Amino acid sequence: MRKRIFLLLLGFLLLIVPKRAGAQQDVSFTALQIDLWPEYDRPEMLVVYRGVLSPEVQLPAMLTFRIPAAAGEPNAVAERTEGQPLLNVEYTREVQGEWALIRFTATMPIIQLEYYDPGLQKDGVDRAFEYRWPGDYDVDQLLVIVQQPTGATAMETIPRLSEVLQNPSDGIIYHSAELGAFKAGETFDLTINYQKESDALTVEFLPVLPAEPVSPDTPGRVSLVNILPWGIGLLGVIIIAAGLYWYWVTGEKRTQPNVRPHKARKQIHTISDEQEIQDDSVFCHQCGKRAAPGDRFCRACGTKLRV
Repeated sequence: MRKRIFLLLLGFLLLIVPKRAGAQQDVSFTALQIDLWPEYDRPEMLVVYRGVLSPEVQLPAMLTFRIPAAAGEPNAVAERTEGQPLLNVEYTREVQGEWALIRFTATMPIIQLEYYDPGLQKDGVDRAFEYRWPGDYDVDQLLVIVQQPTGATAMETIPRLSEVLQNPSDGIIYHSAELGAFKAGETFDLTINYQKESDALTVEFLPVLPAEPVSPDTPGRVSLVNILPWGIGLLGVIIIAAGLYWYWVTGEKRTQPNVRPHKARKQIHTISDEQEIQDDSVFCHQCGKRAAPGDRFCRACGTKLRV
């Protein structure tokens, strides 16, 4: 009896385990883009996964990606919907051998995972890197894009990425190829070789560009319409201040004593005093002799004076 019960339980487990294992394969991607940017903003390889979940995937969905354990914590784990900015999501990291399992729950159809791989090898001017896609999920279209570092020469990829384009805005060269569909568990290996004489990073050569197109309504932008009222107000304050200063200076001059007019007035008073003295003198109308004070008759000719 016990043996029969044991066999029934074993059969039941055999029936449900494949279903649970198969449920993990329900997650698939319509497209997955793998960006490999060597020596971009760190002297390492920046790896970026940009994936679009298949419409059949029911959200929220639990995702698990394998990245090299030597990469440490991911640089970013995020999601978004079409036309919307990326939003960071929480994740867990579990190391299993040479790999680290990054687990997170996607609530939006577009995901992005970034990490820095320290496996970029340097030997003088020679650079080499080996990348492997571990085949975590079914992918309908796998696209690989390798950014050529600024100043790098003799760029080579194995297998060869046939499409080579230069971005006109910053002059950076990209090597890319669409590799088609990959099944879960199917891996892809890529070797990158190039030469570079300096350790300067690509980001050091990039022009400074606005995060979004600049328009008259861009916050923080100074335009004539915005500063015109302030300019008029400032001009008015300057005019008022100049007027007050002129009034103060000219008023002070008016209140200061003028030395020259006082001297002139003194001279005038002196002349007037002499005139008064002259006016008090009496002269004989007959001979013109000046008479002394109190005289009634001219002392020269005896004519009666006209007083």
